[in-house]
Order: sequence, then C-alpha cells, then structure tokens
Amino acid sequence: MKLEKDNYTKQEVEEILKGLNKQVADLTANLAGATKKMKEIDTLKKDNLNNSIKLEMAKNGLDLDLFDLVSADDLEGSKLKIKKLMDLQKKQKIDNSYKPNEHKNDDAYSVAEKKKDVEGMLKSKFSKF
Repeated sequence: MKLEKDNYTKQEVEEILKGLNKQVADLTANLAGATKKMKEIDTLKKDNLNNSIKLEMAKNGLDLDLFDLVSADDLEGSKLKIKKLMDLQKKQKIDNSYKPNEHKNDDAYSVAEKKKDVEGMLKSKFSKF
C-alpha cells in the first residue's frame, strides 16, 4: 500500500482502514486456527509419548499399573526408569525365591566319609544298632 498524497479525506482514510481491518481480522482468525492446531499437535505428541512408554513397559513385562512411576518428558528417561524397575523386580524375585532354612548337620558317618576313615564310618553305622 502506497501513500501518494500528503493529505487524505476522511472517506479515503476510512477506505484504507477498512481494507487494513479486514486483513487484521483474517490474520487474527488464522492465528486462532493455528493456535488450536498447535494445541491438538501437543496433545497428540503427549498421547504418542504415553503410548510409546506403555509399549516399552509391555515389552519388558511390567504391569501398566506402574505407568505413573515411569512416565517422563521423553522416552529415554522412561526407558531408564523401566530398566530400574526391571532390576528391582529381578532382585525381588531372587529375594522371594526358595531358600532352605535348615541345613543338614554333618553326622558322624559323613564326617568319617569325608576323612576317608572306614573305621569311623563302621562305628557310626554300628552305633545305631
């Protein structure tokens, strides 16, 4: 838009402003639409991240109830948390595994057998009669 005159009439100024106001209204509408699209994109990105984290959890055999513990701002951070949880889960499985609480005490026969003492082995056997 070029301004060629030094002085304009009120009617000429109103026509110029009318065109500019229309452009401002169009740009404002476009900006509002773009803002709405940006919010949708952000929501989709967050949903995508959450789904990726859930997939990683499922691959590692973690229950989806633990999602709140592993959620992070990026997938790499979540993978580290998932790895830590997997290590803890392995440690817990080991701790909960069978551990015999009574060890067989060595009797006289087994002690003699370890020493290769035949006489002690026979004494142990005959002492039971």
